[in-house]
Amino acid sequence: MLLPLLRKVNDKIIFTIMGLVVPFFVLLPLIQLLIRSFGSTSRYYRVLWESSALTDGVINTLELIIKVGLFTSFIGFLLAYLMTFFTIKYKRIINILIIIPLAIPVYVAAYTYTNIYYYLPFLETLFKNDFFMNGAVFIYTIFLYPYVYLASKSYLKKNLTEYVEASLTLGRSHFMMFFKLILPLSRPVIIGSMLFALFETLSDFAVVEYYGVLTLSRYVNLAWFGQGDFVSAARFALYILVIMFVLIFLEKTSRANKRYAGASTHHRHLTLKKPQKIQAVLIYGFILTPIILGALLPITSMLVSVVSNYQYLPDLAILSLTINTLTITLITIVIIIGVALLLTTLTVHTRGVKKQLLASVSVIGYAIPSMVLALGLYLLFIRFDQWLYRSFNPIGLNQMIFTSTILIVIIGFFIKFFSIAYSNLLSAYHRMDYSLLEASENLGETKLSTLLRVTIPILKRSILAVAIILFIDMVKELTIVYSLRPFNFKTLSTEVYRYAGNEMISIAAFPSLIIIILCTILIIYLEEGNKS
Repeated sequence: MLLPLLRKVNDKIIFTIMGLVVPFFVLLPLIQLLIRSFGSTSRYYRVLWESSALTDGVINTLELIIKVGLFTSFIGFLLAYLMTFFTIKYKRIINILIIIPLAIPVYVAAYTYTNIYYYLPFLETLFKNDFFMNGAVFIYTIFLYPYVYLASKSYLKKNLTEYVEASLTLGRSHFMMFFKLILPLSRPVIIGSMLFALFETLSDFAVVEYYGVLTLSRYVNLAWFGQGDFVSAARFALYILVIMFVLIFLEKTSRANKRYAGASTHHRHLTLKKPQKIQAVLIYGFILTPIILGALLPITSMLVSVVSNYQYLPDLAILSLTINTLTITLITIVIIIGVALLLTTLTVHTRGVKKQLLASVSVIGYAIPSMVLALGLYLLFIRFDQWLYRSFNPIGLNQMIFTSTILIVIIGFFIKFFSIAYSNLLSAYHRMDYSLLEASENLGETKLSTLLRVTIPILKRSILAVAIILFIDMVKELTIVYSLRPFNFKTLSTEVYRYAGNEMISIAAFPSLIIIILCTILIIYLEEGNKS
């Protein structure tokens, strides 16, 4: 029934509309922020400017991302190097444990460590140290380094094995090879994956709020929710965007006119180095440290809290919170994957500058910090809702359609996470045999019916993997849900934030564990499925 209809539909119109609407939709909140920032300067903004508090906020933000970037790169890449080129016992189990911190939202980690660091003197010293910004640098580093680890490990395994074999054959030591060969060739992937960690750092406001670090994200939150000052909030948001785009520009400029490539697409099995006794102690010590700090300690602490406070479980409405979380997550995943499939099909059949522009604009959403995106969407849709209400109230419209429903949360999720689906599916598309698509169209199928009958069945594993990645990111997301949710709409992440804000850390462990369990199961499935 559907296929005959798709064959009759003019797919050029649909693809043209998608190619125009999606990029415009992604840019619209940023345009709204820019317009709103030109409003009259408030007294709140003048006080911050004259007292140098705003300058301190910019400096704190830059200091935070520099330190987090350096530490996540160091830990993530060194772990990837050790796990790739050395013989490690129980490697599969250790690999999973290294990735587990990615299943723990940074705000959950920040709240949980409040119950931990008092019992460990070295952690208490670290959390009270100005260098680590009251512990904020530690939290972001320990729970975001897997971004660098995963990307670096995949790159090292797929691209550098033959170079390493050649270097070892020429008598180079592992120490010299690391600094002269592996590190220079891996620079693009280190910087690229580090940027993902920095995106997460700039998107979060809960950790810096909890530890009392005044960054630009915190100032956006204070101006918006504390003062109701949208002009100041918009300006602070634009400062964050400037920092973000400068980082992206510097990354792209640094690798301009440079070519990085693997030796070939077919790789021999690499002979792993067996560490000596002293080396083994140092290697296992380094590997186990982030596992203990990023997985075992926080999860154990949460389990103890849950067991100690089990009597509160019936009052927490965990089932309702989980249903709300799954509802907005699953609806958004279906929409994102559907639109991403259409847009990747359009991108594949587009050439030249149009293709580059379409791809660039479509992936910009993930680089927009969540607080910035949430503010832009709110400013945009509150005006649109007010217009709809005035226009249609006489015929029975009695509520705000977007800002008082979960629609605005779904839109926020779509813009934020669309680039994940688009870039991954586009990459999967390029690995397909294009002759199959051409054969389908030669047999009379349109691009839409070819998408349904040929492309989707071939890409089903990639689509499943993308859905899992989206699910993990959305379940963990706090800023967009907290900032845009309708009144009395609660999810697992918002309840964690609410309980922690009321100093009920032990009670916050209940919804926190649900998030971690869901994400951990899917991360293990994704990692093990990759190998099989």
